[in-house]
Amino acid sequence: MRAKKEQDHSWKETAAELAKNRDAIAQLAHSDDAQKLMSLLRQQGGVQEAANAAASGDPSQILAMMDQLMKSREGAQLVDRIGDQAKKAGLE
Repeated sequence: MRAKKEQDHSWKETAAELAKNRDAIAQLAHSDDAQKLMSLLRQQGGVQEAANAAASGDPSQILAMMDQLMKSREGAQLVDRIGDQAKKAGLE
């Protein structure tokens, strides 16, 4: 029972943090780097299917796409820049 309460508390903290940072997340999602990243992912194909599978509890397809993306110089640089932007916005 205690673990459930701790898990619920952790989830509520996470949800509150996300709500607090909603604007920063939206700004980051609409950044040029995020748009370029999405373009690269779309070029690989199967983005919607991978997202649906991840939402259903199977992240393997999206992880494979990200692995492939990270093997390219451009993809790795985009992910690094987006990560840096997220840290600057307090979204660690």
